[in-house]
Amino acid sequence: MKKLLLLSILFVALVSSCHKNSVPADTNKPYIVLLGSNPTYSQLGQPYNDAGANAFDITATGDTVAIQSRLTVTDNIDINTAGKYEVHYNVSDAAGNKADEKTRTVYVQIF
Repeated sequence: MKKLLLLSILFVALVSSCHKNSVPADTNKPYIVLLGSNPTYSQLGQPYNDAGANAFDITATGDTVAIQSRLTVTDNIDINTAGKYEVHYNVSDAAGNKADEKTRTVYVQIF
């Protein structure tokens, strides 16, 4: 009987210590910070150089880390046709949480 009671106490202690040391699930959305101006302007016929963006993740432990390598950038800018274009920035963290997309407006025009 004493052995059973002792084993029960040890089991409860072990489960409690494991629970305290476990890392919570990461449910925090990463976020994107645009660099440079928005909107921005580009000279017709000249290469467009985007100012870029930074991407950050708030981990399950509350730390903020850069996740620049996971950032995707898409655009449809035609430097030879005047008009309004958009650059889209997206990122997901390792846990699959997606950031709110950021968009930069680019006006290609004659200066």
